[in-house]
Amino acid sequence: MNKDAKQTLTTQEKKANNGSMAQNLDEIKKLGKEMEQAKTGSELQKKNLTQDPQQ
Repeated sequence: MNKDAKQTLTTQEKKANNGSMAQNLDEIKKLGKEMEQAKTGSELQKKNLTQDPQQ
């Protein structure tokens, strides 16, 4: 890998924030709303539904 390719990769790595669930405040708000609407395990059981398996 040449110097330019390494420099570009480093720049891309700095821009990427893959360790976060959300990249900005708007995404955090959206995720919060989605989580509020998500059913708990006991709510799913009452409706005879199965929750997603743990990953």
